[in-house]
Amino acid sequence: MTSKAMKNKKILLVDDEEGIRKVLKITLESAGYDVCLAPDGEAGLATFIREHPDIVITDIKMPGIDGIELLKRIKNLNPEIEVIMITGHGDMDLAVKSLQYEAADFITKPIDSGDLESAINKARDRIAISQNIKSYMDDLEILVEEKDKKLNESEKLVTIGQTIAGMSHAIKNIAGGLKGSSFVLEQGIEHENRQYLKQGWEMMKGNIDKITKLSLDLLNYAKTTKLNFQLENPNTPAREVMQLMTHRAKEKNIEFTLVPCTQKKLTFMDKDAMHNSILNLVTNAFDAFDDTIDPGLTRKVTLLVQTINSQIVYSVRDNGCGINDTIKKSVFNDFITTKGMNGTGFGLMTTKKIIEEHNGEIRFKTEIKKGSEFIIKIPLRTRV
Repeated sequence: MTSKAMKNKKILLVDDEEGIRKVLKITLESAGYDVCLAPDGEAGLATFIREHPDIVITDIKMPGIDGIELLKRIKNLNPEIEVIMITGHGDMDLAVKSLQYEAADFITKPIDSGDLESAINKARDRIAISQNIKSYMDDLEILVEEKDKKLNESEKLVTIGQTIAGMSHAIKNIAGGLKGSSFVLEQGIEHENRQYLKQGWEMMKGNIDKITKLSLDLLNYAKTTKLNFQLENPNTPAREVMQLMTHRAKEKNIEFTLVPCTQKKLTFMDKDAMHNSILNLVTNAFDAFDDTIDPGLTRKVTLLVQTINSQIVYSVRDNGCGINDTIKKSVFNDFITTKGMNGTGFGLMTTKKIIEEHNGEIRFKTEIKKGSEFIIKIPLRTRV
């Protein structure tokens, strides 16, 4: 390995073959790395927690906790850690699977020193990019804090800073996903393997969907054109959402029910904007079951439309996981998502903006493990 290696960087090497551990330890230490060893996945996880390495190199097939499971657990503890997988020539399917769980790269046995150096350099490059992004975001936060002291619009500046930070994280995740999917596609083309081509394309489509959603959410939130108010049946946007989401409800085994307003009253609203608002709430209600582990739970989402005290009231109820106290404080105000890589953070902000432009209000009630209810109230108006 060349002098490009960064001294004092710590690498955790996990492999159940003692010979491989010894040889790689000598190779890596001669390149200037601090190396710690573990003979299996369980010991590797304990060493990772204790030593806080910068890079992990792990065999993919081991007794007990295998490399894939170790990768998942490490990423759960620290998503920024770069993990390189060691695999045999016959384990290509597992190698591809590891990329789907955000492994940095994989190298095959017998291990070539050039391949090892290349994989580590790639991991170091990704670490450097992450550190640069963090540095830029730290600088931005400092700038926002300084401006916050000088300007009256401090809350807006803080929100802008949080939005940029959140968007940087979302874009970084998408970029990483595109890189992984392009690698799988290249492997499929190189080896003429239809399975890899299919896997790579499915990964690519998922990331394209994320880019599309992020772009649309940005456009919806930033749109400054005046709403198109028309005299509408308040049930119409709710029925459209019901029709759109019925198939997804069946896929997710959710009892999705619409209770329409029985009073025949029309009101001025932007039907498309109200459709988007209700759709955001229903989509979030569906996603509230993603972390539910109770197999006996009957998943229920109810969309209710009423007229109460000269107001149109839309209510979306679920019996999912609920919202924790930390997120409750800023659910409408900050760029925030509870969906990890699948969320953009603009949904509820956009919904709140639309409802306020209707001179209405949105609020919610929630209880952990019991569910949530989001309530939209807009004035019942027969003229604008």
